[in-house]
Amino acid sequence: MHHPPDTLHARKRRKARAMIVSAAFQLFAEHGFDNVTVAAIAERAEVGRTTFFRYFGDKQQVLFADEGAEVERLCTYVRDKAPRPLGDDLGAAVELLREACVAARPHAALSPAHSVVLVRLLRESTDLRSRYLLTRQQRATRLAGALMEVGAPENVAVLASHIAMACELTAMRLAQSPDVFPDRMDEAYELLGSLGGGPG
Repeated sequence: MHHPPDTLHARKRRKARAMIVSAAFQLFAEHGFDNVTVAAIAERAEVGRTTFFRYFGDKQQVLFADEGAEVERLCTYVRDKAPRPLGDDLGAAVELLREACVAARPHAALSPAHSVVLVRLLRESTDLRSRYLLTRQQRATRLAGALMEVGAPENVAVLASHIAMACELTAMRLAQSPDVFPDRMDEAYELLGSLGGGPG
């Protein structure tokens, strides 16, 4: 994958973006989501509103700021590690996505502290849960595309990616804290074994 040169301008942009994300999560933790304005986030981050909107369309986007990078890591794993052609083995496709999720854990975009805030906000807000579900649907679409690139037929790729999404949503629902989320995710995948065709 091509990486752009790490110029001073690029580093400044990354720093400004990171400051906005950090400020937003601090304020969300202190005041909840609905009581925090874009102006307050910009003030805490010591940037202008114009700078905020250069990186994010609204304050909801801040919560899912690095979703694109995470999805790209998952898709890259699928492309790099899949046996070719993957074929129509649904269990193999689901297991590949499970392995991709495990491999991506050390590179999770959100810190443990930010994850705690996000989980709390998702439980408190119907609107945020809807936005979260949209990001997961978009992730499933991207993962299905990656599976098709390595030889899975469309029906297998789409079903496998949605099974992976269901496992993640199950873990999110059952995990009492972010640190046990990986265990709940693993348990969800293991339960697929009782269907007779999934991993486990």
